[in-house]
Amino acid sequence: MSRPRRRSSGLAIAIGVLAMAALPTARAQFAVVDVASIAKLLQQVQLLAQQLSAARSQLLQAQTTYQSMTGSRGMQSLLSRAAPNYLPADWSSLQLAWQGQGSYGALAAGVSSAVAQNAVLSSAELRLLAPAQQSLLLALRQNAALLQSLSQQSLSNASARFADIQRLSAAIGTATDQKGVLELQATIGAEQGMLLAEQTKLQILNRAVHAQERTARERERELIVAGQGRFASRFQPALP
Repeated sequence: MSRPRRRSSGLAIAIGVLAMAALPTARAQFAVVDVASIAKLLQQVQLLAQQLSAARSQLLQAQTTYQSMTGSRGMQSLLSRAAPNYLPADWSSLQLAWQGQGSYGALAAGVSSAVAQNAVLSSAELRLLAPAQQSLLLALRQNAALLQSLSQQSLSNASARFADIQRLSAAIGTATDQKGVLELQATIGAEQGMLLAEQTKLQILNRAVHAQERTARERERELIVAGQGRFASRFQPALP
């Protein structure tokens, strides 16, 4: 009986030793899961998510800013569509307008209308004059009519552009973004520049018309001299 008991006790001791030997291995396997590393990783993921959200917001803001500074806002629809170039561009065009012809229809029509309205002599009375006198009278009529038509056209166009500038200036306060304001300011600057250019061009055209008028007046004086004859021969006594 003593030997079986001894064997049982030895077996129990062996099992206990084996259990104690296996205990460190189990502890080592459990230590592989690093809770601190996992928590740190989660913090990094959260930080990346926040950075991504901030980048998305910045992108949306940049897109909004870009859209507010690009594209057309249709501010040109506020203009009254004044004639962009109603004044003759060269001497030939001015001569045609002087005759009531050419591609500058409004100016030419104004010349023809002014000639008809300002005429005192009828066509029948005009035909009684000498050809040189008829030509001179027609030239003087057309010069006066051209100046009158230029003044009327420039006044009408300047008034339209001035109204446009006022309308554009008033629209600045209603613009909804930066591009709208910039477009309005650029359009106002362009209109002011065109108005100044037209005034300069009109002054040059006026000088050209006045030069034609002085030429016609010189012709008139020469015709008077030609009609009176030489002064010396007019008072030469006749021989008996």
